[in-house]
Amino acid sequence: MVLREGLDPTTLKWQHFLVAEHAGEIIGVGQIKRYGGLEELGSLVVKKPHRGRGIAAQLIAALEAQASRPLYLACAAHLRTFYEQFGYQVIPLDDAPRALRWKLRIPNMLPGITVYAMRKL
Repeated sequence: MVLREGLDPTTLKWQHFLVAEHAGEIIGVGQIKRYGGLEELGSLVVKKPHRGRGIAAQLIAALEAQASRPLYLACAAHLRTFYEQFGYQVIPLDDAPRALRWKLRIPNMLPGITVYAMRKL
């Protein structure tokens, strides 16, 4: 699911994932990534037929309950307002932890791609 959605495939640790199921089918996943001295909400995806039902919100709430603050995430421009409704704020890339800055430099160099660093305190 992570690869099909074009999400960052690095630092995938399956033991950190939460899974949403319906009728025995995995319909959503997400994890807290811990690397470089930070915690990042990541790998969040809900299968298209199940979107718009609050599944992502439930995964986010459950994952945040396992994380400390500040909690970071990287998101494509079209998802910015989605994450803002959960209290995440765009931060200047220079204000992000070094590990997240490095992760976001390459995508932001590509034409037509904007990836934001976001933080929830």
